[in-house]
Amino acid sequence: MDCLTFEIPAFQTQGGTILDLKLAYRTYGELSPARDNVILVLTSYAAQHDDAEALFAASDVLDLSNHYVIVINMFCNGLSSSPSNTRPPYDGPRFPGITVNDNVTCQHRLVTEQLCIEKIRLVMGFSMGGLQTYEWGCRFPAMVEAILPICGAARVSPHNYLFLDGAKAALTADQSFANGDYDTQPEVGVLAFARVYAGWVFSQAFFREETYRELGMTCVEDAVEFMQDYFMRHDANDLLGMLWTWQHADISQNDRHNGDFTAALGAITARAIVMPGETDLYFTVADSEIEVSHMTNAELRPIPSTLGHVAGTGADPIGKAAIDIAIVDLLR
Repeated sequence: MDCLTFEIPAFQTQGGTILDLKLAYRTYGELSPARDNVILVLTSYAAQHDDAEALFAASDVLDLSNHYVIVINMFCNGLSSSPSNTRPPYDGPRFPGITVNDNVTCQHRLVTEQLCIEKIRLVMGFSMGGLQTYEWGCRFPAMVEAILPICGAARVSPHNYLFLDGAKAALTADQSFANGDYDTQPEVGVLAFARVYAGWVFSQAFFREETYRELGMTCVEDAVEFMQDYFMRHDANDLLGMLWTWQHADISQNDRHNGDFTAALGAITARAIVMPGETDLYFTVADSEIEVSHMTNAELRPIPSTLGHVAGTGADPIGKAAIDIAIVDLLR
């Protein structure tokens, strides 16, 4: 089944730009007559809806065959509106910065206007999907019954922001990048970007204990090549567009909370299981502990894996098992 689209004409971003947007999404299962069996899954950095399927795949623990799962592709991922598929004057490097708030505002319109859904049993997502999950819980508390942010955060930390800046610098240093107006993919820059990313997406223990061998890799360079293959399938400006969204993630940056992060976390009334990876270098357990302490109905449940950030993708058996149990607990 191909993905569906939802058109959003004349949308005004938080930065003030007005443009026509589209969201690409895919649904799985059947919507119940009462329209009360909905699970919303949000995509992660450089991922598309098919990449997110591992998060809710059936297992000995998990069976969502009686639920209606909606996977929405975030902006700039190459399927929803992105620098690579938008016409002038907002094509390429001229595509405006899209916040997590902008993403969720448009996702809410899709769910309510096109699908006519008023209640969501569970919102979940990995990494940047987790950023969007927090935003849903904060923005629409009366609509969302439960949230499951996996290896994510309610706002980007200064350390995480700096890491992303380093990866961005590696990509844009390629002379063929031409300030984003390249004719062909700046491969040298994207490969350098992926090399920086590979050193952070896995944990120190992953390399020290040679856990990469469990994934069929024979050396450290295999992990680098894995990330290079993953990112080379994406347009460079799309990668930078999603990175901008990530760097500016903060659920308190809106007219309602005006930067009051504690108040924004307190606005999340949905039952929450927050799942950082124990060895994640992007979104740490310590940051999640702070966030959970300000939420009204949240439980901290770290993923005990040495894979670092990758533990939350659903591809790691330990992470997948922990995620499956959390989904069952939140739907119970």
